[in-house]
Amino acid sequence: MEPDASIETSSMIRVAVLPIAGVPPLLFRDYAAMLLRHHTVSLNSISSFYTEHQKSPFANQPWESGSLRFKFILGGSPPSPWEDFQSNRKILAVIGICHCPSSPDLRSVANQFTAACKSYSSSLVQRCFAFCPGDSQLEEESNKGSNLVLFPPADRQTQEFHLQTMVQDIAASLLMEFEKWVLQAESGGTVFKTPLDSQASLSSEEVIKAKKRRLGRAQKTIGDYCLLAGSPVDANAHYSTALELTRLTADFFWYAGAMEGSVCALLIDHMGQKDPVLEDEVKYRYNSVILHYRKSFIQDNAQRRELAKEVVELLTAAADGATSLIDASDKLVVYVEIARLFGALGYHRKAAFLKAGGSVVLATG
Repeated sequence: MEPDASIETSSMIRVAVLPIAGVPPLLFRDYAAMLLRHHTVSLNSISSFYTEHQKSPFANQPWESGSLRFKFILGGSPPSPWEDFQSNRKILAVIGICHCPSSPDLRSVANQFTAACKSYSSSLVQRCFAFCPGDSQLEEESNKGSNLVLFPPADRQTQEFHLQTMVQDIAASLLMEFEKWVLQAESGGTVFKTPLDSQASLSSEEVIKAKKRRLGRAQKTIGDYCLLAGSPVDANAHYSTALELTRLTADFFWYAGAMEGSVCALLIDHMGQKDPVLEDEVKYRYNSVILHYRKSFIQDNAQRRELAKEVVELLTAAADGATSLIDASDKLVVYVEIARLFGALGYHRKAAFLKAGGSVVLATG
């Protein structure tokens, strides 16, 4: 778990904040400090930036009381192998910070920012905030249509207001991107995996199992995006569907993830309320989360043992078959290789036995 993680972390949008074009470190920290104040953006403040291009999948969006929550990552972070499983682990936006007097060539700044964004393929929105541009930089036509946002020299209060407005614009852009993503996920054939899946065998049985599990995983992931979009009621509806589907397919790991998401949705929906019944419900659900995460690993270990058993049987048959080889050197090679494989699987006694057999072949060959 991350050091600053909490139950509410699942509702936070990760934003990489990057220094661009050699911005002086002190200035970067100063500008970043202004940005970090805007970690929560109310939905009603972004309505002027928001355009509904299609019917929103967030039917219960709380426009009057809801908000989007940002988790700003200074300097960015590497991609997580668990991004499919927990959508909040993705870097969903990138903000660059540049100091124009230190970087007079804004075209170069824009190119450097574009290059930096390539490390964040999951990002849906990119903006580079360029502070204190000169008159000539403000007039440059090349800046128009790019992701550069110029912050003219001004007093602190004016800059902070400008920054707040730009963060609201980013929030609205992200909300619209979340809507697109959910609509595509509901109709598409996106595959959702974790590092646990990547270690599984790609047998036809596993492929069939993955197809059966896709719907449950998709519903869980849509629930994640509803949370990120500030709509806990919609999130809970999708998590409930995910719980039912993952239960039917014995997809315990994703069941636990959906249950964990539902806890976050419950708390966000009742933010600020102190209710013993709510606390008991959270405890009950988290006990279920822990139980099913544990069950998923027991299931995974059982599958691994079964797979290892099959491999052992194949290797034993291969060792038996090696006795019929006429050439002693061929027999020795087979014994040594099978012994190596047994050792890699942790069957050290079998490996030692075959090595001993190889020694006998070598002595008598």
